[in-house]
Amino acid sequence: MIPQYNETYEKFLSLTNLCEKVFSDSTAELKKSMKRTEQFMEALGSPHKKLKIIHIAGTSGKGSTAYMVHQMLTADKQNVGTYLSPHTTTFLERFQYNDKLLSADDLVSSMNELMDTYQKHLAKTNTPLSFFELSTCLSLFAFQKAGARWCVLETGCGGRWDATNVIPTPEVAIITNIDKDHTELLGNSLAQIAFEKAGIIKKNGTIFCGEVRPNIKKVFMKEAIKNNAALFFIHPPFENIINAEHGEHQQHNASLAIAAAKEINIKDNAIEQTLDNLKRLPCRFETMQQSPQIILDGAHSPAKIAATVKKIKELKKPIHLIFGCAANKDAPQMLKQLIPHVDKVTTTRFQMGMRKAAVPSELLKVAPKAKRAGSFLDHSEALDHAKKQSKNDEVIIATGSLFLTGELRANWISEDQIVKSSNSFSHI
Repeated sequence: MIPQYNETYEKFLSLTNLCEKVFSDSTAELKKSMKRTEQFMEALGSPHKKLKIIHIAGTSGKGSTAYMVHQMLTADKQNVGTYLSPHTTTFLERFQYNDKLLSADDLVSSMNELMDTYQKHLAKTNTPLSFFELSTCLSLFAFQKAGARWCVLETGCGGRWDATNVIPTPEVAIITNIDKDHTELLGNSLAQIAFEKAGIIKKNGTIFCGEVRPNIKKVFMKEAIKNNAALFFIHPPFENIINAEHGEHQQHNASLAIAAAKEINIKDNAIEQTLDNLKRLPCRFETMQQSPQIILDGAHSPAKIAATVKKIKELKKPIHLIFGCAANKDAPQMLKQLIPHVDKVTTTRFQMGMRKAAVPSELLKVAPKAKRAGSFLDHSEALDHAKKQSKNDEVIIATGSLFLTGELRANWISEDQIVKSSNSFSHI
């Protein structure tokens, strides 16, 4: 199955060279994206209109919240597919299905059918789709084909013009929070970013939002009134509702997931069972080994790094930081938050070619000379270097990018293992 999976994915990936841009890089491009995606969804038989959908947007926590809702639906014996992006180690990880990943066989079959339809669609329309657009269409098509009743859909960027927003009014929508990220697409002010994410509020919908700041809440209230939608603001809980080890920020995400679950009538015992046995996605402050302890955390914005810093402070141990990020991220601000709490800094880059990476030697210049441990173009060399420099009681933490941490994760669990087992955690 592995060679067939790899071969089919490479063929699927190659389709993106027909599109001018692999990923949208402007608001104007995002607006075109919606129309292209809607047209192709119709060519696929409109699977997005045959599923019960939960739509999730937000700056931080949307993936974790989506996965919590997914686990609650699974515990309630519902067939559910959840589409997450980006993936960590392998493309298959974008497609959660019930208590595993979608099987490689099912994904291969759906990719082949989609590519056949795409060829006919292109001949009629001459409108190539981007990687994210094709992946979004594939998720809805594959889940519906596999027998899902529910689909939890995480936005890729923003909301209003995101490819996932081709769906009709979902059963429920969640907006986790607002902070600065993707400013080149969404705007430089929090109000602008909130406006873009508020675009997932649809006619007569029900929305749960984690924002508590009055000026941002007004943006969502205005959109809800315009769409005759029921909008509920969920404040952070006063006590832990999931195990404290998940982190303070995940308590709020859990509150949002619970509100959404109750709205769609998931049984109380399924919600409780999920909260008691909550699983995390890969590279969410994930310990991969001990002696030295190595932690992978895919935080890739200042807001996400703030949560990472809180977890680092709880460790109370010397920290060797491995840092790398995409070129469009606010690296100085992320490093400014991290550096006071670490002892050594090694910089590197992810090797995936579809996104531009920040130059490691330039990243290292942000750290004071006393903390600079080195910069490496190869992240495996960066990891080996950090291991050699770290004692058994020290902690190595890699962060700054899900692309980077996902590639590093293959040192402990390979792409082949994940694909064979339909499980990101087959090493446990």
